[in-house]
Amino acid sequence: MISLRNVKYVYPNGTVGLKGLSLDIEENAFIGGRTGGGKSTFLRVLNGLIPNFYGGKLEGLVRIEGRVFFVCQNADDFIISSRVYDEIALSLLHSGHDWEEVERRIRKVAKTCGLDLNKEVSKLSDGEKKLVAIASALAGDFECLALDEPFANLHPKVAKKILKVLLKSGRLSVVSEHRLEFAKYFDEFFWIDDGRLSKPPKLEFRLVKGRIEDEVVVKVESVTFGYDEPLFEDLSFEVRKGEVVAVIGENGCGKTTLLRIIAGTLKPWDGSVEVKGKIGMAFNFPNYHLFESRVDREVDAELLRRFDLVDLATRNPHSLSFGQAKRVAIAKAFRGDVVILDEPTAGQDYEFKAKLLNIAREMGKTVIIATHDLKLAECCDEIVEL
Repeated sequence: MISLRNVKYVYPNGTVGLKGLSLDIEENAFIGGRTGGGKSTFLRVLNGLIPNFYGGKLEGLVRIEGRVFFVCQNADDFIISSRVYDEIALSLLHSGHDWEEVERRIRKVAKTCGLDLNKEVSKLSDGEKKLVAIASALAGDFECLALDEPFANLHPKVAKKILKVLLKSGRLSVVSEHRLEFAKYFDEFFWIDDGRLSKPPKLEFRLVKGRIEDEVVVKVESVTFGYDEPLFEDLSFEVRKGEVVAVIGENGCGKTTLLRIIAGTLKPWDGSVEVKGKIGMAFNFPNYHLFESRVDREVDAELLRRFDLVDLATRNPHSLSFGQAKRVAIAKAFRGDVVILDEPTAGQDYEFKAKLLNIAREMGKTVIIATHDLKLAECCDEIVEL
């Protein structure tokens, strides 16, 4: 059981994360809320990262029965081993299990999560890395699993499979997610907004119509690329000016790799890519794109307004939540003529899906999105499936 009473938390920089949060969790719980509303802060309290790692000031009563395993939003912040096998083994070895039991658990959870134990972590996609983190949680001896957006980088079929395993694991699972379609599978539902427990707002999803021109601004012709073996072969498609295109496919099929080829950071084995205009890009981990000491030095006034970032203008980008930083990185990418986005709805609330597409269409931007969010993909002008 988890019990919080009037819990208040202020980060060292003065940002208020929780404002008198009180709740009890006795069964598997889904935590919803807007971006930056306090969901991640809440989960960090559960396993002691707040205040023991983040510092700041924590007040109120926190009572937790049993140990908590926390899976954070960005798997690169979690993984420290070079091989999948070694990463999953860590939590088991620290618990004092004999080697035979370690081996049994590792192979069982790897099969469940569809992981190749001998694969190097550096060669995994973001979704596959998230699966490694989840596998580590499932393999260990923990009474509670706290997961921050575990499904954001997963294909819907994989996400549903992992969800089923989590809910039948015999542990108390607390999941913070923006993919609200998964909430119905949980026993309890909580909405955290502005650091408090509140009622979910009425969610609206209204799209504006864009203007697509005949001019082709991205041309992918007969492209073949892979690592140890080909990811895709003889791939061809065109993107017209003002078009919003979704790239979909299962985890590890090459969506992010394709974006990098279009952006010019990778060269294809064969074939060619032509892009007209300046490229703006935002990949999964936002801090790779943010270099200034203030948000308003990263993004101009118009984009601050369009992306609802005005209140964050004077903040350091690296002091923001994952979702807030992701939105800044996306806004910065919109300085380009051709905008390339990798999982842009990860860390973003439900309403941002429509906002993102509407901004693109209102500004006449050409946008290519790699996503596992099929509801977002269905709203795009075209879909490329790998």
